[in-house]
Amino acid sequence: MNKYLQLILILFAVTGICFGIHYAVLSYNDQDHWWIGSGYSLSGMYIFGAVASLVMLIVYLGVDYSMPKQLGFAFLVGMTVKAAASYYYIHEGINLLENDFIELNFLVVFFVYLVYDAYVAYFLVNQEEPDKKI
Repeated sequence: MNKYLQLILILFAVTGICFGIHYAVLSYNDQDHWWIGSGYSLSGMYIFGAVASLVMLIVYLGVDYSMPKQLGFAFLVGMTVKAAASYYYIHEGINLLENDFIELNFLVVFFVYLVYDAYVAYFLVNQEEPDKKI
């Protein structure tokens, strides 16, 4: 299977599975009512995280194609930019509720996609290069 398609399918699988588990845990503990009036939603947070990781995936694949030795540096710069974009997304929700509901849920989503991005970088860095025939 093409590595591009494989990584995109993994992203969709991670998003679906983690969203389902996260939603089920909030519903089971009767905590899903905190979203009302906050301006945020669990699905919105997962959509933001998935789109940000998809953009980072495209950047990583481009760097892997053109400058494979610089992929580690691209990962560090990408994570810095993604963290700044994440703060911009969530900054209005910080201290909105006294129980830190928005912040804690966003932190879970952020770490899910941080682990995915680290997996992508690891996957691309540790690929076997085909033997070059002279």
